[in-house]
Amino acid sequence: MIKLKSLLVERLDYQDTAEQLVKDYRLRSKVKFGKVKGTNKADYDWVNDVINLRKSYSSVKEFIITVLHEIDHANDRKKMGAKKYEREYQAAGDLAVNKGRDFHDDNAFEEKAERWARKEYSRKWKLKFK
Repeated sequence: MIKLKSLLVERLDYQDTAEQLVKDYRLRSKVKFGKVKGTNKADYDWVNDVINLRKSYSSVKEFIITVLHEIDHANDRKKMGAKKYEREYQAAGDLAVNKGRDFHDDNAFEEKAERWARKEYSRKWKLKFK
């Protein structure tokens, strides 16, 4: 006979968790699921201030780091304003392309957001989302 306790699994509400993380960083960004372009884990719509996430992730850690990554983009937009953020992001992508690299993957904004998200996860969220 299977023990009832082993059948109980705590479910993380991804929508609520992402929205709470956004609030924790004092942002007003909206969170939507299922509208991610291509193979990316998520994307940030800086025109409308929307974090778009996939419907599923391989682990809670991957999900939290992904949300934090997009939060870093939202923070940059908040600091710079939408138009300046777009210009700077485009310039960073163009610079990567001019060096023979990928516009998105080698964009300085993407690299900074990933470093910040991983550091922030380890520093602040790792023990809360085991």
